[in-house]
Amino acid sequence: MFQKLFTAKQIKEIDNQTIIRQNITSEALMERAVINLKPHIVKELSPDKRIYIFCGKGNNGGDGLVLARLLQPDYRVYCVIVPFTKQSSPDFDSNFNKLKKTSVEILEFSKDNQPEISENEIIVDAIFGTGLSRPAAGIAKEAIEFMNASGSKILSIDMPSGLYADRSNAISDPVVKAHMVYSFQFSKISFFFPENETFVNDFEIVDIGLEKSIIDEMPTKYLMLTSGVKKMLKKRFKFSYKNTFGHALIVGGSYGMIGAPVLASKAALRIGAGLVTNFIPRCGYQISQTFVPEVMTTTGNSKKYITYIEVPDKITAIGLGMGMGTKPKTQKALEIFLKTNIKPLLLDADALNILAKRPEWLKLLPKNTILTPHAGEFKRLAGEWQNDWEKWQKLREFSAKYQVITVLKGAYTTISDGAYFYINPVANGALATAGSGDVLSGIITGLLAQGLQPLKAALLGVYIHGQTAEKYVEKCNSYSMIASDIIDLLKFFD
Repeated sequence: MFQKLFTAKQIKEIDNQTIIRQNITSEALMERAVINLKPHIVKELSPDKRIYIFCGKGNNGGDGLVLARLLQPDYRVYCVIVPFTKQSSPDFDSNFNKLKKTSVEILEFSKDNQPEISENEIIVDAIFGTGLSRPAAGIAKEAIEFMNASGSKILSIDMPSGLYADRSNAISDPVVKAHMVYSFQFSKISFFFPENETFVNDFEIVDIGLEKSIIDEMPTKYLMLTSGVKKMLKKRFKFSYKNTFGHALIVGGSYGMIGAPVLASKAALRIGAGLVTNFIPRCGYQISQTFVPEVMTTTGNSKKYITYIEVPDKITAIGLGMGMGTKPKTQKALEIFLKTNIKPLLLDADALNILAKRPEWLKLLPKNTILTPHAGEFKRLAGEWQNDWEKWQKLREFSAKYQVITVLKGAYTTISDGAYFYINPVANGALATAGSGDVLSGIITGLLAQGLQPLKAALLGVYIHGQTAEKYVEKCNSYSMIASDIIDLLKFFD
């Protein structure tokens, strides 16, 4: 269900243990890695284009040297050495000596000796890998700035040079702006930070045969969702009936915002809840009955907003807050509800905005309540942050403090239960549409209603939600998806 992600220190240990357990040399591991990398790189090349491979003097540079040797004589390869240090790694030295015996032209980058590269040529970045611990400076910084200014397509080996693998860079740090990153064995943690979009336009994983036993043994807090989460979907049998799959209650809506609970309730039904009820203001009654006739609708005594919350006896899960507003009477209704509710609960949108105004109510939340904030809502709940790494730490600390499951929405939606980070591997702009979050809340509530444990419901709901966008873009070759399309696409999810 998950793919492990590791820190730079852990990746180095996995490399070292692979060398020991497989009884190979580090140079042999490097050769194998680049042999596996080559088919990925070749997809971007053509014989009429020059390829400039910028190599640092460490092991990432050694990867670049091996690649240069493997690509010639089929391609016009130039190797550009970036001498950011006088000392080089042993594997770099060995492969540099091998490369000198080939026809590859070797240049040394300096302020006065820079290659002339046109926009239609290819740059391969192999200056720094995961071991970088401080900002690139000196000649390395100049080389990075030169590559970024070239206008050429840049392909980075393992990491965009200058980017840290497991923490945030300073805004002023020089980092390669890679069109594609070929990451060895694992995605890197920093690839999932929105602030790094400029540097990691896209990435592919290259399996280099690192020892599976050490990967299995290595503990980590960082887990990426895979298609295996689909196994958590509740199976249906021929004698199943609607009550087998629970009864979801969606609470929300206000004048002009009835669409939010309508979308959520329809999504809860589509994901498999046996029964769904909307509890909304009176102004939404006809809308709900008309647009989702499969959903039962009850209303409060106020025409335009919620002033109290009524929970039918047989409800198995509640999703609350979509389009609800933050009127004083609505806030009071939420407080009274939280003091008495014991049902599995998801809070979204205005419920979170009310909690941000009244943070003392966070202590009223049942253990494993699911919160689904976007970045702005989470900032109001947890406070400001300086970068995405700090944001993640706040996510884990907040979830641990209140014993909740927090779904931080956005590209690569990240979930924390206070112990782990679960990362959805989808960053699809099609989801950037009004109502997308309401649908996600409905999906998760529908899964909760069916009896899934809260963490499993959150993980599965987020994964399915992301996959609908992938399916839409694949089918329509467009990002014009709207929230209703997400619901329609749920019927194709397997």
